[in-house]
Amino acid sequence: MQILADHIEVNSDHAVIQKILEGDKALFEILIRRYNPTLYKIARSYGFNHQDTEDLMQDTHVVAYTQLSKFEGRATYKTWISRIMINKCLYKLKHGYFKKEFPAEQDQLINNEFMHRHIKENTTLNNELSLILEKCIQSIPLIYRTVFVLREVEGFSIAETAALLDITPTNVKVRLNRAKTLLQEKIEHFYTRTEVYSFNLVYCDAVVHKVFERINTVEDDDQNYVQRG
Repeated sequence: MQILADHIEVNSDHAVIQKILEGDKALFEILIRRYNPTLYKIARSYGFNHQDTEDLMQDTHVVAYTQLSKFEGRATYKTWISRIMINKCLYKLKHGYFKKEFPAEQDQLINNEFMHRHIKENTTLNNELSLILEKCIQSIPLIYRTVFVLREVEGFSIAETAALLDITPTNVKVRLNRAKTLLQEKIEHFYTRTEVYSFNLVYCDAVVHKVFERINTVEDDDQNYVQRG
């Protein structure tokens, strides 16, 4: 599949969605690549390991594609797909349908491999900071962690964050302040948006490939159903 990364900046979500709905399915890759980092950070903020997070991302993209005609544009596509991801995270936490669980030691090896690849692409200092940031964020309670990631890492507004988490704007402010207080002792003011829960190109390519495999399967099943009918 041809990588579209060189062209995504000039295409608005709305324009891409319109072309997809008109039949240019391949352009869905733009949306996958554009929002993979956001979805990854959201799922990780809920405490899922790397492998389960990839599964959740694939599920979310497939749902977004199959329901794309229902996207009305009242909110941004980023907000819409983030809501899908949050709902899937909450469902998975409630019902525990983990597809790939690993012992703590094996999960650590997976995360270490992920971080090792990332270190090659950035300075040692930045990656050490990234590891510290992720460890610190993961250590604070979920209700504060999710607000922190949505607001400070992903840049959602207070209103958008409140809508995504189904809480009041006041609660968003209170929880964010509490999150910062909890993190301040170890990281003070050194956190950045781009270095937390990184999701690099190697993993992005794999997610794109798997999402399109599943989309093609869904469409083939629908076509077979129509023919049988």
